[in-house]
Amino acid sequence: MMKRFSIYIMWEVLKVFVVALIAFTSASLLLVVVNELLDQGLGLFAIYQLLPFALPIALQYALPATILFAVCSVYGRISADNEVMALTASGIAPIKVISPTLVLGFLISPVAVWLNDLAVSWGEQGIEKVVLNSIEEITYRYLSTEGTYSYPNAFSIVVDGIGPDGRELISPEITVNSFSPPMTITARSGSLKFDAATVTLVASLIDCDIVQGSRVMLHHPGELKQEIPLGNGFNSAGARLRPQQIALRNIGPESSKQQDSLRKAKELLAARTAMALTAGRYDWLDDSTTHQSIAELANGNERMYKLNTEPWRRWASGFSCFFFVWVGVPLAIWMRTADYSTCFGMCFLPTILIFYPFMMLGADRAKDGSWPPCSVWLGNIVLLAIGAWWLRKIHRN
Repeated sequence: MMKRFSIYIMWEVLKVFVVALIAFTSASLLLVVVNELLDQGLGLFAIYQLLPFALPIALQYALPATILFAVCSVYGRISADNEVMALTASGIAPIKVISPTLVLGFLISPVAVWLNDLAVSWGEQGIEKVVLNSIEEITYRYLSTEGTYSYPNAFSIVVDGIGPDGRELISPEITVNSFSPPMTITARSGSLKFDAATVTLVASLIDCDIVQGSRVMLHHPGELKQEIPLGNGFNSAGARLRPQQIALRNIGPESSKQQDSLRKAKELLAARTAMALTAGRYDWLDDSTTHQSIAELANGNERMYKLNTEPWRRWASGFSCFFFVWVGVPLAIWMRTADYSTCFGMCFLPTILIFYPFMMLGADRAKDGSWPPCSVWLGNIVLLAIGAWWLRKIHRN
């Protein structure tokens, strides 16, 4: 009897899961595409190129919600039909009633971990590359409609207009944020061309003035080509990836490199301090070089904390599928309603409002070194306790 019930439950949950996954993924995919379309102003061909990279990003958000929706819908319905009550009345423990879906949630969780890893290490970088390859088109589109365009940490351009050929920039003012302090270029006219080989936007300018900070660096009559680096605004091939963008298989080697870098920085700072004390150059202990070394150490430690936290975060996020099932099933049984929307809403909102704040709290503390990396599992642990409480409540009733 129990075997037939398990097969029946698994089949019902899988049917709802597949249909809901398609719907939720489509909605999430649409949100990702619309967000990039609104933020970047991508053309139709760029959006077509973006879709494969957006798919794992959409799936990583859709999967936990979908499995929760499926189990809540099915268990809410069979509980409303008194099927669960009949099983428990015949002496079957509640944990055996929910065990088929717990197995399903556990099997889906590693897939969710893989999707989380794929989304950040391949999907997000792929989207950035699509945007990067379309940067020339995007810039001209914004300049022709709004007269200004900017990309964070890279550059901003303001023009008086676009020439009849659709390429000439009239009286452009370009601020390059890649330099410190930022460099401002004004010209009578110019044009832009993206160079994929050097990951730069090349501005061909006529009669330009270059100012950096408060100093006039150059007055150049005639034509001048100025490269605008995009490495700080985009993740170019030569740029160091953020810990959130590194694939799980590469985090270990990257952590080893970071540890070696920290060790060398500490040794250099210690050697310089020893030389200062030996030579009586106490001013070396508080000069710009020392402050820069201390800042590099602080940044290196911060990166190390994030690298240590990232694997834990991805596994915790992926296994939220299992813990969503662990909480959702007993809660749906207790509610005893066949209304899909009511059951899902009553299960989904509390689960989300409990899980993500606790997970984010653990992640934030782990990334600044206050708590150990395993703290990112705090949200899952809270769901484990809540699910156990609901299961005990059902068993007593």
